[in-house]
Amino acid sequence: MASIICTFYSKILAKTTTAQVFLPSFSGKEAFSLSDDERFHTDRKFKTLVLLHGYSESYNAWQRYSQMELFGEDNGIAIICPDGNNGHYTDWETGPQYLTFLNDEFLPAMRAMFPLSDKRQDTFVGGLSMGGYGALKWAFTYPQTFSHLLNFSGGVDIVDRIAYYKERPETAKTMETVYGNLDKVKDSKHDNYWLLKNYDTDQYPLPRLFSSCGTEDGPVFGVHRKLVEMYRELGGDVTVFECEGVHDFHFWNKALERAMYTWLPNEREKYNKE
Repeated sequence: MASIICTFYSKILAKTTTAQVFLPSFSGKEAFSLSDDERFHTDRKFKTLVLLHGYSESYNAWQRYSQMELFGEDNGIAIICPDGNNGHYTDWETGPQYLTFLNDEFLPAMRAMFPLSDKRQDTFVGGLSMGGYGALKWAFTYPQTFSHLLNFSGGVDIVDRIAYYKERPETAKTMETVYGNLDKVKDSKHDNYWLLKNYDTDQYPLPRLFSSCGTEDGPVFGVHRKLVEMYRELGGDVTVFECEGVHDFHFWNKALERAMYTWLPNEREKYNKE
């Protein structure tokens, strides 16, 4: 799997930003599975999974702590990991416009630089903890972008998370910078439950949802179950993965493996042919 650290200038963020890109091409598995004509064909476009990191982490968290490269190589899926800072993948009230950057600049830039499909059915997004919140918000705000949505122990209920952050001096002020008046977040464009209830399925169906959480992950297990229930009530296609685990990469690695090998559309047959 080709591994690339990509640094480029963002006009929306007005700064240089970094992402990590993983391509199934130029791997040993591909070299022995595909002909050179197939490997080096300039019209190739990979199915793409965008993986978002959690609070206090950065673009390389998934690569450092999981087996995402192996999973991507086995299944012929490109993986791209942006850096979201601690911004909740949100357009801040008084700061960076992270969500606009992701949809209008980051994803188009990645597709311009690398052989990634621009089709909705080939483009997937997932995230852990804060990244789970961001993945849902991105998918619900821009319904034309993703066909599959993965939640890994996400703090998807921002009202619940804000109550938690307000009790911590190192995060309370940051949340006000991101969201403004914290008492007005519920039932707003920042509230994933509100976005889900108001999702217009006439033009784009709800993304298929893979929602996972460790059974001992007290802070978010109930939130995960609530999301699953709401999604099903709205007619969404939901796959649930739960097993013993807490809020860490021991669980998230298992969940990512399950999603990539059994749930996401993949190219495994092509990459594992004799």
